[in-house]
Amino acid sequence: MNTEAGVVIRTARLVIRTARLADATILYRLWRDPRVMRNVGFPKGLDISQREIEDDIRAQDAESEFGKYLMAQVQSGGRAEGDGSAIGECPTVGECPTVGECKMILPDEAGISRTDVKLCPEFWGHKYGVEIKQALVNYLFSHTDCKAVEGTPNVNNIASIKMQEAVGAIRVGEETYHFPESRADNTAPVHHYIYQVTRVTWEERRAR
Repeated sequence: MNTEAGVVIRTARLVIRTARLADATILYRLWRDPRVMRNVGFPKGLDISQREIEDDIRAQDAESEFGKYLMAQVQSGGRAEGDGSAIGECPTVGECPTVGECKMILPDEAGISRTDVKLCPEFWGHKYGVEIKQALVNYLFSHTDCKAVEGTPNVNNIASIKMQEAVGAIRVGEETYHFPESRADNTAPVHHYIYQVTRVTWEERRAR
């Protein structure tokens, strides 16, 4: 991991870095937004407090970038693309708009790694999701021995499905996830596809 202010990856437009305590405000707004969370089973938004998010950030493993909250932020000097809120020139990384958050998980016993990407609604429609997803896929294949990287988009989330396909993933399954009965009041079953991009496909695409 790049130690520069927790930076993990740089893309054409973005810096992907580990979350700081100050990011709890953005994460709280993102995860409480039904527009963002309904596709992952929380039609009213995630029932979580900002204090709980802050505690989670404090508890993250400082030595690893895997399995922790990562923030996607416009690069210093770049210009964010969105609906007009929080848009503009960015003189320093610290003052640049954060477009969303993401996560990547180390491979399991079968060699499958998993990723997650959530964007703030004001930045939807500008291919930030594809840029982040591709960066995570590249990083996982370059820094782990995973055989495939998996995503599980809701069957109704067309943007997420297109994001999976844009990085070379193919549909390999379909499932419905059911939350425990104890969480029935604020959750809903998630009917989702399973998409995987294999190391072979990733290497072929890079060679082209």
